[in-house]
Amino acid sequence: MILKHPDLKTIKNSEQTETQFFAVLSYFIRIYITSILFFTSFRIILYLVNIDMAGDDTTILFPLRALLNGLQFDSLIASFIISIPLVALSIIALCNRISKTVIVISNSYLCALYAPLFIISIADIPYFSYSFTHISIAAFGWFEYGSDTTRLLFQEITYYPYLALIFISIIAFTLIIRNYGRKLLQMPTQKMSTKSYKYYIPLTLLIWGICFVGMRGSFQRYPLRVDHAYFSNNSFFNQLGINPSFFLLKSISFKPKTHVNDLMATEKAIALVQKELNIVHPQNDFPLRRDITVENVPQKKRNAVIILLESMAAKYLECEYEGKTLTPYLHELIERSYYFRNFYSAGVHTNNGIVSTLYGYPALFDEHSMGSSPQHYDGLPLTLQKHGYRTLFFLGGNSGFDHMNAFLYTNGFNRIYSQENYPTEKRVNNFGVQDDYLLDFALTKLSETAKEDKPFLATILTVSNHVPYIVPEKYKDAAETNDKRILRFVDDAIKDFMTKASTEAWFENTIFILLGDHGKIFDDISRYEMPLTLNHIPLIVFSKNLLKDSPQIIDSFGNQTDIFPTVMDMLELPYTNNSFGINLLKESRPCVYFVNDNQLGCIDSNFLYIRNLPTKKDILYNLTDNNPQDLFSQEQEIAQKLKDYAVSMIISADGLIKNNRTRVP
Repeated sequence: MILKHPDLKTIKNSEQTETQFFAVLSYFIRIYITSILFFTSFRIILYLVNIDMAGDDTTILFPLRALLNGLQFDSLIASFIISIPLVALSIIALCNRISKTVIVISNSYLCALYAPLFIISIADIPYFSYSFTHISIAAFGWFEYGSDTTRLLFQEITYYPYLALIFISIIAFTLIIRNYGRKLLQMPTQKMSTKSYKYYIPLTLLIWGICFVGMRGSFQRYPLRVDHAYFSNNSFFNQLGINPSFFLLKSISFKPKTHVNDLMATEKAIALVQKELNIVHPQNDFPLRRDITVENVPQKKRNAVIILLESMAAKYLECEYEGKTLTPYLHELIERSYYFRNFYSAGVHTNNGIVSTLYGYPALFDEHSMGSSPQHYDGLPLTLQKHGYRTLFFLGGNSGFDHMNAFLYTNGFNRIYSQENYPTEKRVNNFGVQDDYLLDFALTKLSETAKEDKPFLATILTVSNHVPYIVPEKYKDAAETNDKRILRFVDDAIKDFMTKASTEAWFENTIFILLGDHGKIFDDISRYEMPLTLNHIPLIVFSKNLLKDSPQIIDSFGNQTDIFPTVMDMLELPYTNNSFGINLLKESRPCVYFVNDNQLGCIDSNFLYIRNLPTKKDILYNLTDNNPQDLFSQEQEIAQKLKDYAVSMIISADGLIKNNRTRVP
């Protein structure tokens, strides 16, 4: 790009600095605003072209909120692009060196970066119409078809307006930027005194700081993420606010990591899973689909409250201080409930626990279960929503953490309550409020919901049992360490919640499910390469009147994927089970599988099998003799059976997720 300035003359350096500095600042402000206007225009076009996707939500507040969210994302992109020339030109201005060449370089740099972003934003409009999602790295797989893809673009006449819009936008932006450059060079100048530098240097640093904040996109602890665009259960408006270029860049860092696909073909894995889950008549498109019917649906639908307890390992129930248990209420509750003592978390992260518990899919090692582009699942929330339930999710901290906001709204939740809904003074750390306040708040909302005469599913995610521990003064002497003291506090918070709930009218028609989101490593459980306490968690199911044969201790194996079908059975409602879960009250597993970030485990009554992925090593332990000796070579038949069970489940899950077979239409 060449700038033509026939009448401009270079002004002496001693006469330029002060006016040049503000001219440079004005130049970048204009560029910033112009780019925001372009991105906003593309977003409005996306909205108008796809307005039918908005569904029944016709309120003007939703598109306005989406546009406001979009300003955040667009500002982040714009701040990144102008950051380098802003720093360079502000320094050059302070040194009296702004010239035609400098502006030509700056304009060329900006136009070269904005052009592909405009292409992505405009191409995203028809792509969104086709796929109901923004362009991700997966879309670039089409380019391996080369000329075929190119022909498709030019043969499809509906793409012509977008191709024209790309051309017009790039040309228009280039001309506008050139004009801003001319205005900068034509500004009158005046001499700046040496004393003025004490004002200009701090001002320069301030402007750089503002640009850095713009690059983060947020004043919060975490920089702007895709899930910050989510504010409702309307996926169209949630996605409308996302800048397509931002979405594309983020998708690159969320590649699936299956780790075990070389151990078994997907077809064989699915066949083994179907056999293990007793699927007699499998369907080709949805190989795990089982349509479950019931004889008599209750006249009054039952409520369900799921409490996911942060880091609640089963080992915690054995913890004592001065001869007394640290979890007296949980022990009392177990004596009145179903207690599953051979129950395991699917993974070792909260996002794994949420997805596995509510939707019946296993964790895939270090792959995030709630990625930047939310996967669509069947599962408990969506199924109960179809039965007329109100679905609520409560957490103490930021709903954007772990992409929960985006994922949960996409997958069946009507309302999410998080730290934005609580008084600021109640937040004790970056994770938000303590469990006692969270449970009290949830109790109030559940009672309000019950008055609407609608059944509800509530999921409450606790957080107090997570470092940094905030131990109330009352519990300073409850145990020898903070991780044990906070356990006593959590137990009391649950007791208080259940006690207050028992006075509510909806209590007798409600099933309470308490389990860990994952476990925790204990120092005395380190004999096996894969610490079992990371995944071994308690499952307590309580209802005052609805569980006919409780209390009882259940020794059969289960994991979080089994919560969905088991709860549906207790609610006595028909449903489609398209998950890896079984009904623990009517079915049984020969063993149970689970993962941590880089290992796969499978356990039965006698043995623990482990696949160490980095080393590609298979290990087998005999649990009955408490001997940490690898018996894989001696007990290969047993090891292979456990290995096939676990590997087939993981590979099948990975395949179904990749092929979007996780939600039945």
